Amino acid sequence: MVSVEEAIRLVAEHVLRLPEETVCLSEAAGRVLAENVFADRDSPPWRKSMMDGFAVRSNDINAGIQKLKVIETVTAGGSPTVDVEGGQATRIMTGAPVPEGADSIVMIERCAFEEGSDTVTIELDSISAGKHLMEAAANFASGDMIFPAGRTIRAMDIGLLAEVGAAQVSVFRQPSAAVLPTGDELVSASEQPTGPQIRNSNGPMLLAMLKGKGIESIDLGIGRDNRDAMQEQLKRGLEKDIFLLSGGVSAGTLDLVPSLLKELGVEEIFHKVKVKPGKPIFFGTHQRSDGSRGYVFGLPGNPVSSLVGFRLFVSTAIALMCGKANAIESSPQLAELSREHETRGDRPTFWPSRRISSPDCSLIVEPLIWNGSSDLVALGKAEGLIEFPAGGKVHDAGTEFPFWEL
Repeated sequence: MVSVEEAIRLVAEHVLRLPEETVCLSEAAGRVLAENVFADRDSPPWRKSMMDGFAVRSNDINAGIQKLKVIETVTAGGSPTVDVEGGQATRIMTGAPVPEGADSIVMIERCAFEEGSDTVTIELDSISAGKHLMEAAANFASGDMIFPAGRTIRAMDIGLLAEVGAAQVSVFRQPSAAVLPTGDELVSASEQPTGPQIRNSNGPMLLAMLKGKGIESIDLGIGRDNRDAMQEQLKRGLEKDIFLLSGGVSAGTLDLVPSLLKELGVEEIFHKVKVKPGKPIFFGTHQRSDGSRGYVFGLPGNPVSSLVGFRLFVSTAIALMCGKANAIESSPQLAELSREHETRGDRPTFWPSRRISSPDCSLIVEPLIWNGSSDLVALGKAEGLIEFPAGGKVHDAGTEFPFWEL
């Protein structure tokens, strides 16, 4: 049995980054850059006006010259044709290039101007040079690095990528995935269970968690405790980059998954982690027919156990495969305990919890009422997991513990 830290290290040691591919900007959100992105021009490419108004020489205004001759109008998308000299002004719109000679912009609200007139009266006694204009390259200069490789592209980044002409970007390929919950007791969510049957909750949950990470996956149905039938389902799952199973990884006589995976060429990296819930988690790798490497996680059948395994280990593997710069996505935040809480057992416990608001904005979390690893009600209320150390103990309110956000 390995510790959580050792299991994360083993995942990081064995998981390889996926190849690069080029995608259109419209498909880039959520993907991870495979190459640095550089600016192909200055931004702004010229001194530009930040206001509708008049481009003037500050020395004129500060010398008491307020009535100025309007020599032309420059709109956004246009260019000035003459320089501004003493006693002159250029009517200008927001975003338009500032003409040479002018060094400040007077907003239209501080000007007396009639449409069609060739003069404007500035209703200011003084103005500073640089007022209401932006210098060329104030945002970035041509050749500046905009985003580094390894950055996850956010929706708000798309506009900046477009500004620097990155109509196509090189990103790491997203992994393909398959999900197979196992157990003769499982029926679909649409069925009415009878006798010892229970509805399949892990399959839909894992599929949704993968989708939340932008990964399309196939649902292999329900794996029954039959070697021949399950072997065929396992073969289909192993065709994908990442294969998630739930159930069938404990020590029971019908827990067929580990032995069948071995027969199909999967190398066990670890099986059982010192964690509560989720002890029997399995992680293995296999070489596929095209020479690429695939990854298998056997998650325990109870839903909270499956979620803990996904959060700690599967998320880390996905981040590594996708080339994220901060690929070990398992770093928790320290949070204060809102109330006294008792834990038991010889393994670190990851307890479903929720945030509590605090006047000083510190992170305070409350352990939820939790009836064990099959309790989906607590999971539905949880915003994260508090990591309590191994060993039975009453923990005082205000004590700090790692909080793993969901």
